Amino acid sequence: MAVSEKAINFIQGSLNTGRAIPGQSLTNSPDQQYKWEQPAEYTNPREAMLYVFETLTVPETTTNVLLSLSNGVGVVDIASITLYAGFLEGKWNPDVMLLLMEPTMYMVMALAEKAGIPYNLEAGDDETPVEMSPDKQVATLEKGINELDKMKQVAASRVNPQSVPEEVRKVIEETELSPSLLEKVEEKTNTSLLAKEE
Repeated sequence: MAVSEKAINFIQGSLNTGRAIPGQSLTNSPDQQYKWEQPAEYTNPREAMLYVFETLTVPETTTNVLLSLSNGVGVVDIASITLYAGFLEGKWNPDVMLLLMEPTMYMVMALAEKAGIPYNLEAGDDETPVEMSPDKQVATLEKGINELDKMKQVAASRVNPQSVPEEVRKVIEETELSPSLLEKVEEKTNTSLLAKEE
């Protein structure tokens, strides 16, 4: 089987960027499995939830979680990182990880409320939209339309008619456009054999 140059370039690019080559995990020794390739430590979501609670209530972890929340990191992000780290350590499989998402978020929110720290569910939730007066909104829209018109004029001035081949120009000139679907069409009366004659 011949290997194409494109495949060789892809493999070389993967090696240069440090990414795993597709199928590389299949060449690992079965004796040296990653932790997530082995049976999970917790298969019962309740037991896994207790483990997460114990992990989050370690004083050093709690301090880092509360510091992150006060710096604007979202509850969803903290819960995701915590659960994904547990998955990489082989604590649970992806299904249990998804089941743990909601309870973990509640745990993080409870820690924040206990410490009196305001929190956001997702990063960027605290950004309130800027309110403008109606006059300023109209002025902003008009300014945007004017800028768009200027861009269209600049683009149109850069088009060189000589860059279009003569054959293409002829085809364009000879092409007849069909009427628009929105254009009003005159009604034509067709006489049907079944039509009632008066």
